[in-house]
Amino acid sequence: MLLDESCTVRQRLMQLETLKAGVAEARELSAKADELTVLSAKVQKLAVRNQLLDQHRVARAASLETATVLQSIDLCSQRFSESPKSSTLVGGQRWSKMVTALGSFSVAAETLQKQDWVKHFASQLFAGVPPELRKQTIVQSMPDNIVALRNYTQWYQRFIKYRNVVPASAEDFDDVQSCSDQLAAITFKENDDVPGPVKAFFNATSSGSGAGLDFLTAEVVEWLRTNHMLANYVVRAR
Repeated sequence: MLLDESCTVRQRLMQLETLKAGVAEARELSAKADELTVLSAKVQKLAVRNQLLDQHRVARAASLETATVLQSIDLCSQRFSESPKSSTLVGGQRWSKMVTALGSFSVAAETLQKQDWVKHFASQLFAGVPPELRKQTIVQSMPDNIVALRNYTQWYQRFIKYRNVVPASAEDFDDVQSCSDQLAAITFKENDDVPGPVKAFFNATSSGSGAGLDFLTAEVVEWLRTNHMLANYVVRAR
């Protein structure tokens, strides 16, 4: 029996303690591996995004200083290769210094990437105003403008979500460029293109009292006919 011989008991207890220490060591190393996985994933994501920014000709304002973080990684890796134990990693604050350096590097890299992208977005892509401002300069009741404004609104909503968020993939970069091109191609009938009597007629029809017949001049009728809007209006007695 296991408990019948004291020598055997002592041996087994020592073996159990050894196993316990091994399990604790494995747990410590596993925790460090999990921490490294998170940090590595962040750096990998930033590296991929950096490559995308370069491929899509986003001008880079500055480069990061990498000597500190590379030195910390090299030191930890070298010491662990010599003595692969959890105590080797945490000794002399090597681990905490490396983790801090990687964290600071990730934050700085993400900040610079975002700054470069925001500048590129503002200077190289569509620079038009939001739909709520755009519609103030056009004849909103014109059929062509109705369609154009609807398309403008849809493309703008899709486009503007990228303003402060760096595209995460080549597909995202293509999408934001497509939105920019589509918006730039949309044309409107501007208020300045509309004759004064026609604008007065539109203003009157938009008022509570409506437009009297004196607003419906020959010039207005001809303009409405030319722009396929004559059928939009009828005359009713008060």
